Amino acid sequence: MDLHQIPEEGYEEFKTKAYLLEQLEGLDCTIHEVEPTGLVLYFNANGSETIAFRADMDALPIQENTGLEFASTHLGKMHACGHDGHMSILLGLAHYLHHHLALLKKNVLLIFQPSEEKEAGALSIINSGLLDDYQVGAIYGLHLWPGLAKGQVFTRPNEFMAQASEITVRVVGKSAHVASSSEGVDALHAAAKFLSEVYEQEAAMDPETYRLIKFGQMTSGTIRNIISAETFLYGTVRSFYPQVQARLKDIIATTAAKYEAQFGCQFEITYNDGYKAVINDEKLYKQALSTVLDIATLELPVLQAEDFGNYGERFPSLFFFLGVGDTAALHNEKFDFDMDVLMKGVELFTGLL
Repeated sequence: MDLHQIPEEGYEEFKTKAYLLEQLEGLDCTIHEVEPTGLVLYFNANGSETIAFRADMDALPIQENTGLEFASTHLGKMHACGHDGHMSILLGLAHYLHHHLALLKKNVLLIFQPSEEKEAGALSIINSGLLDDYQVGAIYGLHLWPGLAKGQVFTRPNEFMAQASEITVRVVGKSAHVASSSEGVDALHAAAKFLSEVYEQEAAMDPETYRLIKFGQMTSGTIRNIISAETFLYGTVRSFYPQVQARLKDIIATTAAKYEAQFGCQFEITYNDGYKAVINDEKLYKQALSTVLDIATLELPVLQAEDFGNYGERFPSLFFFLGVGDTAALHNEKFDFDMDVLMKGVELFTGLL
């Protein structure tokens, strides 16, 4: 509840960090501060291996509308993605480790990571060198997930969450009055044809290949009777493997070239290649199913993105969903969850130890 009241955006989690340090005071661990707001805790069990667990800290620029007694006290900011729950689970794990350290066979690193929602805060933790210094052999994380059975843990091997590349397409034509349309170059018409064909080509790909190309916004023109000289398309390209992502980008590039030639316009395409895909380590997946009771296998991966994938590029990793039942969607002003499910997260992590 306390964390829910003080949501802060990425790399601004100063009150959050102070609260966490207060709750961690007196625990038998070494605390490293990763500037500006990250925290990494090391519990030394004198083991030959170290495993890590990660929680994200940041909130979203959303005005809360849940009606909770402990709603956000920060105007225009809200823990609408459950990161307050993730931190609470890791705090519970920290206190468990303090009381059971002598029973552990592995050293444990707990990561409170800033800025998951923007700027890939996972990189600040990786670049600190702490995971390398402590020779982390595996890293685990989870996300609260609406629409899945409340209190049930889900995971799957290999593809889990997608890489997301933001795409902007600018189509440059030439304006003219519609009555003299032959004197212009219709950027809107070219963009519409481009959009339709890109969708058709993506749909024709192997249905066993998880991917998507979707555009959510299109802006064009100035007035109804003037041929549009400029059109913008804003969308996303998502998949799980570099070769698939490259294929999707090739579809976009070749289709753009086709309509440049046909219309005499110009296509300018820019990408913001975002978070890496979350690819679950198959060995860790099998180990988890053999050691922790009641883990369900997610049938299909999801096309949402998460910066946990940055860890997976460097270390064996396994990510989970913890179901919160029939709630509002993530990133929604009414998102809320039953706090009892958080104990399931603590139980999952202690079981993995």
